[in-house]
Amino acid sequence: MRWHSTATWHGPLAISDQLVQQKSTFQAYATRYQAEADAPATFSRLMKITAMPQLLAHIQEVDPRTRRASHAMYAWRLRSSSLISSSLVLGSSNGGEAGAGERLERLLELSNCEDVVLVVFRWYGGVKLGSDRWRCISTVAKEALKRGGFLSGSREASDRARSRNGSRKRGK
Repeated sequence: MRWHSTATWHGPLAISDQLVQQKSTFQAYATRYQAEADAPATFSRLMKITAMPQLLAHIQEVDPRTRRASHAMYAWRLRSSSLISSSLVLGSSNGGEAGAGERLERLLELSNCEDVVLVVFRWYGGVKLGSDRWRCISTVAKEALKRGGFLSGSREASDRARSRNGSRKRGK
């Protein structure tokens, strides 16, 4: 078996600040990824066995602390173009945090992000956070997406525009 060099990951990483909640630490990474012209089912399989291990190895090289994370959850939302059609390919992994991958997929969908891979690390601090963990995961994920410029066409931007318009109406 031939090992892939971590240098094969070409996209820059957008990194959130660390968020500490009751001794647990969360941090997210977002990067652009261009889908190959494979069938969606084949492409999802290739993402899990090739691209994601390469990305995780690259992140671990950039930030060795991530090797010790208790959880590494991730999701992607990519446009796959073939000769016949174009479709969105979604995928995720919970990384041991039940339901986290699907929540990250949903965040990418609601934010209208395409050709993006999002990874969130959690270092467990010994205290169960309950539903607060979802807020922490979402907070760092959104920050990484924002820093990477992936939220420009998102619902969040249109919600801000609507609220600005609404506040002008109230002031009249």
